[in-house]
Amino acid sequence: MKARYFIILLTVVFVMQTILPSAASAAAPKVDAASAMLVDVTTGQVLFAKQEDSMLQPASITKLMTAFLTREAIQAGKLSWTQEITPSDAALALTRKPGLARIPLLNKPYTVKELYDAALIRSANEAAVTLGEAVSGSEEAFVKEMNRRADELGMTQTTFANASGLDSESAGLPGDNLTSAKDLMKLAIAYLTTYPEVLDVTKRAYVDVDGVRFDATNRMLANRDLAYPGMLGLKTGTTNEAGYCFIGVSTRDGRTVLSVVLGATSDEERYAATKALHDYAYADFVMTPILRMGETISKMATVSQGEEEQVAVRTTNDFEVLVEKGRPVPEPEYDLLDLEAPIKADTQAGMVTIDSSENVRYLEGEAPPKMALVTAESVDTASFLTRITRAFLDFLDQIRLALGKISLVEQVEML
Repeated sequence: MKARYFIILLTVVFVMQTILPSAASAAAPKVDAASAMLVDVTTGQVLFAKQEDSMLQPASITKLMTAFLTREAIQAGKLSWTQEITPSDAALALTRKPGLARIPLLNKPYTVKELYDAALIRSANEAAVTLGEAVSGSEEAFVKEMNRRADELGMTQTTFANASGLDSESAGLPGDNLTSAKDLMKLAIAYLTTYPEVLDVTKRAYVDVDGVRFDATNRMLANRDLAYPGMLGLKTGTTNEAGYCFIGVSTRDGRTVLSVVLGATSDEERYAATKALHDYAYADFVMTPILRMGETISKMATVSQGEEEQVAVRTTNDFEVLVEKGRPVPEPEYDLLDLEAPIKADTQAGMVTIDSSENVRYLEGEAPPKMALVTAESVDTASFLTRITRAFLDFLDQIRLALGKISLVEQVEML
């Protein structure tokens, strides 16, 4: 009878596992794209990844590096926002190619700011090439600068071939731009952390050039047909070879979320994938306290020459980490210092961190969070008698340890 009940129980468990997906798989977003990645910018945690190392064409997301280098040139004083530049014949030629003219620039001066905004908001190929020429003298020289900067950012899966993101035939330069979702994350985070004001540009739904208003290519911005709450841009990209690509950044409840989608099969699908990723980040991940401010941790720091040989250690702030719902809360890792008396309360006593694991992963190059730990109380120096007594007891312990390693016959012979 017991055996029969046991078989029934096993059958029920098997059926339940077959029918009901796990909590993790049920929460995972549906992303119909060749590659994708989702990162919480505030913590540097990777929340989702799909083929993030695959080298793919990014199309006009390439312009993110073009704009980044332009911004760095302005910071260095090589260019200014108000400086006027006339597009070259090569740049103007793009306006005459069917399907490539995002903004039909004219043979007249434009300010760097006008070109910068047009490249980011409208994805203007002509503007991107003109900016590259302004920074380096020629697009070919600018491509070398793009690849040099990519190396500095640790973008090991990236090769740039032109400033616009067009295929080689359309761009008129050999080679194609190749990168990965992981590398684009590094570029986007470097841009956002160094020049966060770029979002004042990418969140705009249109750009005015020569008195004409051009809609942004991003349909998820406010007042657009696929508006997403908190969406702040960042860059779209589309070619026949690359498919439909999008880097999207949004903010909500004090958190900033960044996603990369490469190789989607349609315009609607790249936005559907982006929405699914951002919904997943906000709905399924909770900032979870590991330790509270002022909390005494479970380990004590060692104190030499003190009245007490150990001292309690406490936190200096709240220590939190993003945890997916249904996942176990990670255990903190402590690195405590060896202290020497006398010490006062609130003396630096070590650090606490959270290491990457199956449940908590950080973007390559992003350091896990750390927080300082301090002593919860003071410890005075021990008296001379106490220190002599401890030294004698330590000596006896060393003798016992040494004798424990010697055989009984050897101990008798020593006597």
